Amino acid sequence: MNSTPSDQTFEGQIRAGGTANSLGEKLRLAREMRGLSLREISDQTRISRRYLEAIEADDFKQLPGGIFNRSFIKAYARAVGFNEAEALEAYTRTAREHGESPDEVPTTPYRSRVYTPGESNRSPWLTAFFSILILAVLTLGIYALLHWYRRVEKPLDRTNSAATAPKPGVNQPPAANQNAAQNPARPAATTAPPVPALQIHIQAKGEPVWIRAKADDGDSVETTLKPDESKDFTPQDHFSLKYSKSKATVLQVSINGRPATVPSETKGGIVEMLITKNDYQKYLQGQ
Repeated sequence: MNSTPSDQTFEGQIRAGGTANSLGEKLRLAREMRGLSLREISDQTRISRRYLEAIEADDFKQLPGGIFNRSFIKAYARAVGFNEAEALEAYTRTAREHGESPDEVPTTPYRSRVYTPGESNRSPWLTAFFSILILAVLTLGIYALLHWYRRVEKPLDRTNSAATAPKPGVNQPPAANQNAAQNPARPAATTAPPVPALQIHIQAKGEPVWIRAKADDGDSVETTLKPDESKDFTPQDHFSLKYSKSKATVLQVSINGRPATVPSETKGGIVEMLITKNDYQKYLQGQ
């Protein structure tokens, strides 16, 4: 298999431009070439936007330090399609030029603030107390429900027994015939595997495309399709697909073997398609 020329990769295009010299400039240019915003990168990597801005400005002193810096650089490069090894090498070289050790472990522990709405001053003892209190309430509720169910079940059992008991003087069928009537022979039930309601085919035409897909209630699949790479999904009920608005023209989607229209109108930078088995026809071309 022929390797892709360097001028066809993001790194090759960045070098060809001749304007990106530092690591931060190269990563920023790679992000802009993909049409991604810092908010989108933050959503993908779970890295605070403040740290992403510091990386693009080559201001590595704003980062937590040590292995966190390498992890942030590697995750940023992967998100924008930049060579991770080259990014780490450039970071190490830049850090040493500034008299810093890239492998130095920070003296203070790092706490992620990406999705933390605020700091909590609650005492751990108070948290433990509320946890025990909630558990006790739940246990008491379950016990009360079981007690009520047993009280209701006993009168019902006595009523059913009286209704089904044989009456004196009424002819009863032989035991063998009675058992045969109560337990007729039944053919063995066979269950066929469920047939998928939807067959989704996704392909990137000529350019890499980042996607996030989720079939039914399963786990989300996040990946970057290489040029002309495709993926297939077979959901039973519904399918969610997210992609960058700038890549809508090079993303091809087909539903049950028929080409679908890929929307690009959205208020943000991410477009979402929600395909269900009941209204997927609205995406089909010609409908």
